[in-house]
Amino acid sequence: MTELKNPGNNVFFDGTNSPNTKVSFGHIVFQPGDRIPKEGYGIHAQDEYSFVIRGTAHSVVKGVEQTVSAGMAAFIPAGEEHFTYNDGKEPFEVVYALVER
Repeated sequence: MTELKNPGNNVFFDGTNSPNTKVSFGHIVFQPGDRIPKEGYGIHAQDEYSFVIRGTAHSVVKGVEQTVSAGMAAFIPAGEEHFTYNDGKEPFEVVYALVER
């Protein structure tokens, strides 16, 4: 079992604590007003699979904005520019997996 080190942003498993180096599994909480990344776009070499535990936020992928909320799952293909922001009044909480192709 992996202990939560920071209740706002945790990587549970990655190549440093698992024999599988192709998957990173984690958890993040966006507080009201948070945007990740703070400026510009995020981009990574892995496919991103996410499940929203609570709250509502907006994700922009390839310039297209979508609202995501509790109970929804999302997929962002490897190499796609994206960012997410929480303009609501409640925290937005997600578990995610980054998976190498």
